[in-house]
Amino acid sequence: MPRTDAQVSLTPHPHHYLIVRLQQEHPDALRALYDEFSALTYRVCLRMLSSPEDAEEAVQDTFLRLDAQARRYDPARGTVQTFVLTIAHHLCLERLRARRARPQARDGKSDDPPFDLVAPPPIRDPLDQALVEAALRSLPETDRLLLEGMFFDGYTHAELTARTGLPLGTVKSRLRRALLKLKDRMTP
Repeated sequence: MPRTDAQVSLTPHPHHYLIVRLQQEHPDALRALYDEFSALTYRVCLRMLSSPEDAEEAVQDTFLRLDAQARRYDPARGTVQTFVLTIAHHLCLERLRARRARPQARDGKSDDPPFDLVAPPPIRDPLDQALVEAALRSLPETDRLLLEGMFFDGYTHAELTARTGLPLGTVKSRLRRALLKLKDRMTP
């Protein structure tokens, strides 16, 4: 028998207790959330930002913002993982938009001093990666490219409209349809 919305909202999400502990300002709660979600968050940030340094900073900023906004978590709206990745996604979009707004140096060199600490390689779960890649490949190419442009490259709906020549309403409806298809294919 399928679960109803009422049943879903009554079932606590995994890791819910960690957010509750963070909301109650337990000292180890943020560390436990970081340990649980930092590798996945790093992979998402790296995919979006294409720079290990930027991805590391975005992960750090994600968990600082998570600490500050833990009270905004609503288990009826999604899992703790979704909450963390939404914060990361928004931070990456901010960085991508800031990159576009500020011109890069002509010679490609930065005025920042070199950072010599090497980040540990991200932990990759080949099953998760294969599941996502298979789900993306199952989409029509136009829909897949729109999703990648929006989520990984940080383009807005209007920017996607300009890049593809599709009407704004078509871009929005294709993105929605593609997200629903991905959700169906990735839900166990």
